[in-house]
Amino acid sequence: MAWSYPIRIGFRYFFSRRRDRFLSVVTWISLLGMAVGITSLIVVMSVMNGFEAELRNRVLSLVPHGFVDGPDRRLEDWSALMKTVSEQSSVRGVSPYTGTAAMLVRGDRLRGIQLYGIDPATEGSVSDIEQQMVDGNYLDKPRFEILLGDILARRLQLTVGDRVTLVLPTVTVTPLGLFPQEKTLEVAGIFSAGADVDGNTAFVHLKVGQRLLRLGNAVNGLRVEFDDLFAAPEELAKLANLLPAGVETQSWAQTQGSLFQAVKMEKRMVRLLLFFIVVIAAFNIISILTMAVSQRRPAIAVLRTMGATPTTIVRIFLVYGLLTAVLGIALGALIGVPVAMNVSELIAFLESSLGMKVFNPDVYFISAIPSVFRWLDFALIVSVALALSVLATLYPAWQSARIEPAEALRYD
Repeated sequence: MAWSYPIRIGFRYFFSRRRDRFLSVVTWISLLGMAVGITSLIVVMSVMNGFEAELRNRVLSLVPHGFVDGPDRRLEDWSALMKTVSEQSSVRGVSPYTGTAAMLVRGDRLRGIQLYGIDPATEGSVSDIEQQMVDGNYLDKPRFEILLGDILARRLQLTVGDRVTLVLPTVTVTPLGLFPQEKTLEVAGIFSAGADVDGNTAFVHLKVGQRLLRLGNAVNGLRVEFDDLFAAPEELAKLANLLPAGVETQSWAQTQGSLFQAVKMEKRMVRLLLFFIVVIAAFNIISILTMAVSQRRPAIAVLRTMGATPTTIVRIFLVYGLLTAVLGIALGALIGVPVAMNVSELIAFLESSLGMKVFNPDVYFISAIPSVFRWLDFALIVSVALALSVLATLYPAWQSARIEPAEALRYD
């Protein structure tokens, strides 16, 4: 019962229409500001969560969790080492590989790539490339064939069956001088991971990679997949103690970690910037309540003379301020949650309506805006917004309780 009277008066003040129109307009503007802040936080945080998930699921679908490389990137007795690594309980899969930077040339078009030689029999244990084939065939036999990402194929205007020249960073000695090593390959298939690897990565059969790099039966190293992606650095450190001298290990955190750290940093900065929108909306509540207290001094005096205690007056204006915040937060949640859950569909609708590509896969590492809505993030956003709103209402509400009835009525 102690709150029923303040709640009723607080609601009456908030929804007042006949008087204080300016205050009413400012109140609703503040409410909308809070709604915009909450909506922005929910949507942007969900999109940033989506980017993190896409980095894990797409970028690392072709990038192994770790590498075990031989001395000077030449591993001779790799079969025995592969058996040792695969026997570790934390290891899900192991596959040999060759790797080098190279260049693909087709007419007047050329692209720098990272070329990997992979073993089709074991590659499935460390990557999803076979599942991501969208055209052509996988590397079933050791022929001079190559798999290209769809973006790379599009840039070079290549399709399955076309031939492309591979230029390696090694030289061939001829009577006419030194020439870069070249080999013409046929495009066997095209894959799509939906990530930046589609534009800069190509694969050949392991035996073809060995011939191109003149490795004989050796390989550059092993590609390793662990049960836990984020435990890979620690597991590789343990694995290093079992490996022969000169054999080096490298985790995805070293090859791709900077990208993850950049996204996490961006996520924190965006969260901070959008948080200030909510802070500004909370400060607006202070201004609104201060104006409300000033304009309603006579009404407060009348309530005091009718027996209302200072605590009751404080509660009235707490209700007034929190009502502004709660309605703003609720409106922001009602808009933000559906938008966050359907960002991809909304962007696709905009693209079809405007006839333009909002999210170009040639520019970004993925081809669509991802979104992962998390109720924990939602609860955190709402809780922080409510806490700020409560703090914002305390001082003006306390000021309202200090008004002396006699003084307020004397100058009215």
